[in-house]
Amino acid sequence: MSILGPLIALGGVLIGAVLSYVFSVQGERRRERWALSREWRERRLQTYGTFLADVKRMKSVASRIAADVGLDDQAPPLARSVGLDVLAEANMARGNSFETLALMGDRELVVAARALNRAVWRLEWFARGLLDDTDIDGWHVAKRDYYQAVNRFHELARLELGVTGAFSPREAEGSPREQYELERQHRIRQAKADT
Repeated sequence: MSILGPLIALGGVLIGAVLSYVFSVQGERRRERWALSREWRERRLQTYGTFLADVKRMKSVASRIAADVGLDDQAPPLARSVGLDVLAEANMARGNSFETLALMGDRELVVAARALNRAVWRLEWFARGLLDDTDIDGWHVAKRDYYQAVNRFHELARLELGVTGAFSPREAEGSPREQYELERQHRIRQAKADT
């Protein structure tokens, strides 16, 4: 009997075992990388969402205070004396969530987040009375700049998170009062035309 046959069979078993081990290890590493990537994407989504919620809260409080002094006619008014403490808390939360974002986001997204911070701070300055309380046009420019900064942040966050589909940007909308006046003027013109 020749020993060559059993040696070839043993060699085949060993090669099969080694290949099986290598492919198993590679597959496990791939699954771990995928799971880690998914976990980081979920953490980024949560972090970016928290930051945006904190910024939005700060903008909302600033708008309410601005409404109290006559700058904004869309938000329900909030007295400056009461609102400043709420605004300070919102600013603290926004600062904390920004720090987390700065640890997780890529450079371009962090730059966009800083621009969003500056835009919401400008609204805050109006609310605090550090800018002219009678500059309604300046308030509207600050709101427009805020929406542009929010849109830029959204675009970059979506890109980083791999969100597909078209982005629908936001813009500052006219107040309900302005819309009502336009509709009322249209009705008056229509009534005159009918008579």
